[in-house]
Amino acid sequence: MKKSSIKFSLRFFVQLSIVVTVFSLAIIHQKFGIEKAAPVDAYCPFGAVESLFTLIFKGEFLKRIFVSSFILMSIFLVATLFFGRVFCGYFCPFGALQEWFRFLGKKLGFKKDLELPAGLDKYLRYLKYIVLAAVVYFSFYLGDLVFRNYDPYSALMHLGNEFEEKIIAYLLLFIFLISALFSKSWWCRYFCPLGAFFAIFKKIGFLKIKREESSCINCSLCDRQCPANLQIATVKEIKDADCISCGRCISYCPKDSLSFYIFGRPISKKLFSRLVVLLVALPLLIAPFMPFWQTKPESNIVNVQGEINVADIRGSNTLAYLIEVTGVPLSEFQKKLSLPLRVDLSLKLKDIGPTYNLYNKEGIILETEDFRQIVSSYDSNASEPDCPFRAKDCEFPGDCGLYVDNNQDGFCDHSY
Repeated sequence: MKKSSIKFSLRFFVQLSIVVTVFSLAIIHQKFGIEKAAPVDAYCPFGAVESLFTLIFKGEFLKRIFVSSFILMSIFLVATLFFGRVFCGYFCPFGALQEWFRFLGKKLGFKKDLELPAGLDKYLRYLKYIVLAAVVYFSFYLGDLVFRNYDPYSALMHLGNEFEEKIIAYLLLFIFLISALFSKSWWCRYFCPLGAFFAIFKKIGFLKIKREESSCINCSLCDRQCPANLQIATVKEIKDADCISCGRCISYCPKDSLSFYIFGRPISKKLFSRLVVLLVALPLLIAPFMPFWQTKPESNIVNVQGEINVADIRGSNTLAYLIEVTGVPLSEFQKKLSLPLRVDLSLKLKDIGPTYNLYNKEGIILETEDFRQIVSSYDSNASEPDCPFRAKDCEFPGDCGLYVDNNQDGFCDHSY
């Protein structure tokens, strides 16, 4: 299999690079929060699908979706027309993980793929189109990314965080990764709405895979190697929308009976992979450096009209940033949430409760929603007690919105 491993090296390198990049973005976001790092939603082309009708009819993006998602979707749509579903075959991190889990499963002894009956498999493949239609409709109708809490990829990229909000997504993630040990990518074949979206354009694309019957020895190795579990050995041309252009059938064919065709002309697997890197991967590397690239707003709390949207306050916002953009003084949070006198303002809102072991009135550990309620109910016109200039160890510093001691020298930092 030396020949096959060489042919697969470029595709594997692309997959590995994407997985490392996406996980790095997820880790950076979890560490530094939304103020400094965009969520992974901004780097996923499916965000453009979810937000398309909202943008057309309302002139705005859904939360967490910006120009970046539309740029990525444009690149992959064009790529799908010319090269088939290369996003699924080369650039999808969750698809890559499922393939690698199947490889691991074989090493663990699950040599034979566990598959559903052919008749059931045929009809279940249409389920992902229903999922796509439902996600697009409800995203537009509700004005939110409704799929986030059910998406196993979203759970994967949250690295164990927001477990309670995404418990279904984490459950699905567990189910499909475990199933990938002994089966071929059930998530991709039956449920993935992004795969369904690209499959529609794959049907009208220019890429074909053809089989030369005269040289084929009917070994069915191509069928066994196909991650989409397609029937290849018995057809002259692969027309199935579920083909992900991975080229495994071509690489493993012992008689070179299978070939890529673009515009009716044969093209080698090696050249195909190089074109994918040159015409798809390269634009992806360049796009983030373009002036119109945008992954997050200037503020996730304040909109372009300068209005505060309390619902958009995230757990990854820091307390310092919340005070800065909302104008709610620290004393208000200290008084109503019992924050300590010298609370660390650089802490994320979701970390304050666990860090200081603070609970709300319901006896639940302090969470982001408690901060939202303070901001929502705050009266900016309410009078505040004076804070003595350069006063040290104020008797009631929590009652003074101007008393802030960031450097912790015991003196009020503000002069006025």
